[in-house]
Amino acid sequence: MGLKEKIGIERALAKLAAFQCRHYKKIIVLSLLITVILGYGATGLHFQGDIAKEMPQDLPVFALQDMIESEFKGEEFMIIAVCLDRETGAKDIPRDVRDPKVIASVVELHERLEAESSIEKVQSVATHFQHGVPEDMAGVKKKLTSVNNTGRFFNDDFSIMLVYASPIAGLSEEKVKAVTDMIQKDVDTITKPAGVEYKITGMAPLINELLRLMRKDMVFTTLVAAIIIFMLLALLERSLTKGFLVFLPLIFAIIWTFGTMGLLGIPISLSTVIVGAVIIGLGVEYGIFMVSRYYEERERQASAESLKIAITNIGFSTFGSAATTAAAFFALTLSAMPMIQDLGQTLALGIIYCWIAAVIVNPCFIVFEERIEAKKIVGLLQKWIRNER
Repeated sequence: MGLKEKIGIERALAKLAAFQCRHYKKIIVLSLLITVILGYGATGLHFQGDIAKEMPQDLPVFALQDMIESEFKGEEFMIIAVCLDRETGAKDIPRDVRDPKVIASVVELHERLEAESSIEKVQSVATHFQHGVPEDMAGVKKKLTSVNNTGRFFNDDFSIMLVYASPIAGLSEEKVKAVTDMIQKDVDTITKPAGVEYKITGMAPLINELLRLMRKDMVFTTLVAAIIIFMLLALLERSLTKGFLVFLPLIFAIIWTFGTMGLLGIPISLSTVIVGAVIIGLGVEYGIFMVSRYYEERERQASAESLKIAITNIGFSTFGSAATTAAAFFALTLSAMPMIQDLGQTLALGIIYCWIAAVIVNPCFIVFEERIEAKKIVGLLQKWIRNER
C-alpha cells in the first residue's frame, strides 16, 4: 500500500471518528436495526446433511453418477432391520429370523406400513406369506426356497432380516422425521417375540440424524467458544464492562454472518458448521486492540481525541489484517467443491463483519457507556453535595 493510500485511509478514519463522536446514538440505533433484520434472516438458515449435494455436480463423473442412480435405483428406502439378540439368556427366544414367530411379526408390520399414506411401497418376505405363516421353521424354509430373490432380505447367518419401506417422493426433513416416528410407532404396536429388536435406518434417517447432530454441535461449539473467550476477556481487562465491550463486536459479527447466510441461501454443512467458533476465535483481536487503545489514550486525552487516535491507528492496522485474511478466505471460493466455496464465503464475511463491528459500531458503544458512567458519577456527586449541605 502506497503512502497516499495510507494517508487517505487514515483521513477517512479520522473523519469517521469525528462522526461517531457526534452521532454515536444514531449509529447504535442503526446497528441494532441491521442486527434485527439480519437476525430475522438467520431464521432462513437451512442445514445440508446430504454430502452428495456438496459435490461439484457439473463435473462429468458426478453427473454420470446421478444419472445412474436415477436410472437404476430410482427411489430411497428406509430400512427396518429385524435383529436377534443372541447374547440374552432368556428362554424360548428365536435363534433364527426365519422363526415363524418372527415372520408373523414381520407380516404384521408389513401390513401396517402398507396402510400408511406416507409410504409408497413396502418390500419384505411378508409378500410370500400372504396366505399364512407355517407353524414350524421347516415350513418357513421350504416356502422361502420355493421363491426367488428372498436372499436379499437376510444376512448370511440369518440373524438379521430387512424390511424396505419407500416413502413418497419429495419428503422434506420434517416429513422424513415424521415418517420415521410413524414407522417407530408401528414397530412399537406390533407383536414382537422376546429377544427380537426392530431398528430403523437408511439414508433418509441417517441424514436426519446428521442434521440433528450438526445443529447441536453448531450451537454447542459456538456457545462454549463464546463463554470461554468472554471469561478470558473479563479476566484480562479486569472488568466485566470492558470485557463485554471487547466481546460485543463478536456478537454482531456472528448474528450478521448467520443472517447473511440465511438471506443468500448458504447452507450449514459439514464444513460451515464450525464458522461460529472460528469467527469468534479470529475476530476477537480487533475488539481487544480497539478497546485497549481507546482506554490507554483516555488516561491523557479527551474522549473525542482518544477515539480519533484509536480508530485512526487501530482501524488502519486491523484493516490490513482483515483485508488479507478475508482475501485468503475468498480464494476458497475458487475451489471446485461447493462446501469449500461456502466455507470461504462465510469466513470472509465473518472477518469483514468483525472489523466493521469493532471499528465502526463498537466505538459508539464505548462512548455511550462512558457517558452513562459519567452521568452516574455526576449524580452521586450532586447527591453527596446535597447531603453535606
